[in-house]
Amino acid sequence: MLSSSGRRWPAGGEWVLEPKWDGFRLLVDVGADGRVRIWSRHGASLTDRVGPLVEAFAPAPAGSVFDGELVVLSDRNGRPTQDFAAVTRAVFAGSAEAVGRLTFVGFDVLRLASEDQRARPWRERNAALRDALPISDRVRLITTQPASVEAHAALVALGFEGTVLKRPRSAYRPGRQSAWVKHKARCGAQGVLLSVHQDRDGQWQAICNVEGRRVRALAGARSSTLIGRPVSIVYSRVDADGGLREARLASLPVGS
Repeated sequence: MLSSSGRRWPAGGEWVLEPKWDGFRLLVDVGADGRVRIWSRHGASLTDRVGPLVEAFAPAPAGSVFDGELVVLSDRNGRPTQDFAAVTRAVFAGSAEAVGRLTFVGFDVLRLASEDQRARPWRERNAALRDALPISDRVRLITTQPASVEAHAALVALGFEGTVLKRPRSAYRPGRQSAWVKHKARCGAQGVLLSVHQDRDGQWQAICNVEGRRVRALAGARSSTLIGRPVSIVYSRVDADGGLREARLASLPVGS
């Protein structure tokens, strides 16, 4: 189940709010035989790439499937910060140091003790998740609270890239659904455009100087006319290495 993008805060109805973690979406499948398999949202097996995280699910009920996010937390300027770069080093480069810091943040359960949970409302699945998820230093449970603009702002101030609103009565359905709505943070920075080039996928990329740091941001073909001039950059959050996540020149439309 995927969230749709929200431009406006919902005007009515009952919603709950969760922080939007920044990592790799995972399904953790604890088989009827107790064997743990871990999959990406695109169906790639990551079981052999997440190290001790597999063992952390040994206490979970056999015949269960958990949905969540693979993340790494680092320290930046004395406060915990999500480290997306470390997640990619762990999964794609096999960095032992990064693999040792992987954490799973669980936010849903699709099957529990061989019983399909997807038709049950989110409120009931959430209660089942809290009873079944094997909480440890490698497995965390997502925090949930009543939805409000103030709660969203507080989570963004903590360094989350946004929030996800969920309807408590909603079933778990595959694909992008309006019962889950993500609201991204929109932060801004000023810099000087140094260069513009196309990557291997044909996407225009800008290299900017932001307070002495080189920052990469999505750009457009016409952005080359701004080289050497001040530009505004929008992004969702600052990563542990100081990079700006989902950065793009402000003149471009912000995607989902």
